[in-house]
Amino acid sequence: MRINQIIRSIPWYVVPSLVFGLISLFLTLRFGLADTQIWFNERYTNGLDAIMPWYTHLGDGLIFLGMIIPLLFFKRQALLSLFLAGFLTLVLSSALKAYFDEPRPLAYFEQVDYDLRQVEGVKPHYRHSFPSGHTTAAFAAWGILAFYVRKRPWQFVFFMIATGVAYSRIYLSMHFLRDVGAGAILGLFVCISAVFLASKVKKPWTEKFWFKQS
Repeated sequence: MRINQIIRSIPWYVVPSLVFGLISLFLTLRFGLADTQIWFNERYTNGLDAIMPWYTHLGDGLIFLGMIIPLLFFKRQALLSLFLAGFLTLVLSSALKAYFDEPRPLAYFEQVDYDLRQVEGVKPHYRHSFPSGHTTAAFAAWGILAFYVRKRPWQFVFFMIATGVAYSRIYLSMHFLRDVGAGAILGLFVCISAVFLASKVKKPWTEKFWFKQS
């Protein structure tokens, strides 16, 4: 399968994900790290305070394990794609975080005259802000599911779930808008790359289903 075929298979996931990532980067360039973070930081509710610490786990590393269950209903190639996506997410996200070593919002605002709001009970982090690993994992994992489900409404639903993870990272003061924008683009790249690489494995077992099809 070629790259353009993969992209055309999930337009309702690829296009909004790319637009979200680019707009996030543009707004950061236009208004700056501090002002965009403050804008989000000042918009909170008690309900979101309760939900976001849990919702953000839809983008941590365990999401790849959780995604195994629905992908068991597709060809075995689907799990190979998921494995490759998890591996690429870990390698690329960790490498970029270490290379840029950007301060997270809590560390950044220690040098700025602004008391950044934190959600009670959320463990603070101070380093390796760029890009957002949770956002990368979310857009990669939910993108894999979008590719194998294929149905357009579901593609957009999975995009919204991944975008919610990105928002949760900003809401919890773990990342800047810039970080999640880059994470969305990186996650999309990982998703497409994983599906492409999995399609190149020409083995009979990859075309078989885990369960007998009626």
